[in-house]
Amino acid sequence: MRRAIVSLAAVAAIGTATASAESPQQAFIRSWEGRTVVVRNTLYTLVYNERGKLGNIRSAKRDGLIVATPSQGMYFQFDGRQGRDDVVERDPLRVIAAVSAAYEPDSLELRSYRKVEPVVINRYDPGVELVVSGVRIDRDVATLVLAPSGAGRISDDDAVTSLRIKWPTPFSRSFSERELIENLIDRFVEARPPTTRDR
Repeated sequence: MRRAIVSLAAVAAIGTATASAESPQQAFIRSWEGRTVVVRNTLYTLVYNERGKLGNIRSAKRDGLIVATPSQGMYFQFDGRQGRDDVVERDPLRVIAAVSAAYEPDSLELRSYRKVEPVVINRYDPGVELVVSGVRIDRDVATLVLAPSGAGRISDDDAVTSLRIKWPTPFSRSFSERELIENLIDRFVEARPPTTRDR
């Protein structure tokens, strides 16, 4: 009886340890979320107004534009929405015109209005301090979401820009790409050493 109880306790302990062990992707997220970073290379954000399917307008939305890759350099991308394709440019000065053209009202639609209205491109130049307010890892993209430093408690609405690392293949389960991803991140932002507050 006592041996059975000890065995059950050992099995429960192993199960708990396995459940609490984090994946390499989770470790990456934990190591970056809340970290203060200093911009090294200018980051760009499109500020825009978006009209939903019911006609309601959300003003001054912000999407970071920079996508860095290990083999194709860097480009600027505004993700497609409401059935439109992504807008991709090599020059940030062309993004507003390209988004305007992509979201021209369709004359065949019942409601002929502009779904996305680009307003301005914001720049975050070298030396600007930001905080990593969120990290997302998708199939082949790692995204750092960045908010103003010193804003106190941060929500998704506080984000002002982002940096995406696009991989040419799906990430491995072991996330062996992490060092190369962090090398690409390091070209754009310098991570400050974590403080007790960051943890």
